[in-house]
Amino acid sequence: MITPIVDPLSEGAVATYLHDVARLAEGNYDTDGWAFPTLYHFLLSHGRRFTVSPPPPDLTGMEPRLCYSNAARYAREHRSEGLVYAEGFALPDGVDFPLAHAWCIRADGTVVDPTWADTPGRAYIGVAFRDPQRWPYDGGGILQDPDRSYPLLKDGLPEDSLLPAGRPL
Repeated sequence: MITPIVDPLSEGAVATYLHDVARLAEGNYDTDGWAFPTLYHFLLSHGRRFTVSPPPPDLTGMEPRLCYSNAARYAREHRSEGLVYAEGFALPDGVDFPLAHAWCIRADGTVVDPTWADTPGRAYIGVAFRDPQRWPYDGGGILQDPDRSYPLLKDGLPEDSLLPAGRPL
């Protein structure tokens, strides 16, 4: 039995960070007509709060600092179990500021973090991409890689591209 953990204070810190950076970025980019001027605006519009959960007993931490490829690979390997690739910002244990990060989620919105398996983060806010074709394959993330994020920010996503798991911001 996996016991989920919700830390409202940590989740609030990540949400505040997203709001603050989005506000600072407003008007600094020529993005008139874009669906979202920055990835922070995208996350504020579509982001969800995912519930921290202890890792499965057989999961050991993968390569440090390779969260995008770790999460995509683990989601592909465990897709039959319903895992989906997610990306956004997370607050690691022992760190006081959110980091761009990727992880996996279950259909119920609980996190499986193959990179931070030994010490899962305290809060995860992001989006879960349904389509494995979108999942990274070369180590870069979807939101952090300009080649992948540009079309998403400029044109938006089809309505059913994101899994509505987790809790609304």
